[in-house]
Amino acid sequence: MNDELRELAETRYRQPEFLAALFELALEEQWFDLQHMVQHDMAKAILADYSLEKGLGYLNQEIYFNNWEEVIKVGWEAFCDHTGLSWDRVRQRLEQLQKRL
Repeated sequence: MNDELRELAETRYRQPEFLAALFELALEEQWFDLQHMVQHDMAKAILADYSLEKGLGYLNQEIYFNNWEEVIKVGWEAFCDHTGLSWDRVRQRLEQLQKRL
């Protein structure tokens, strides 16, 4: 991921309102919704906006597939920093969620 995309992802994921919504979902044990917001809603929005800014259309496939995982990682880092939860703890919760699905 280049610096420009990383900066966009950091800015978006660290919006106080977004982090507050994620924190609320975590408190309510709504890990499916939390995961969806981090890994789907916001990641796609970031990648779509970046694609458009670069003049490559909405959600360019190459940008999407080459950067999807790294953008999501930025989101989880922002969540962990905001909540004080370790990545290991978050990962465990996500694994528990997958076992239930």
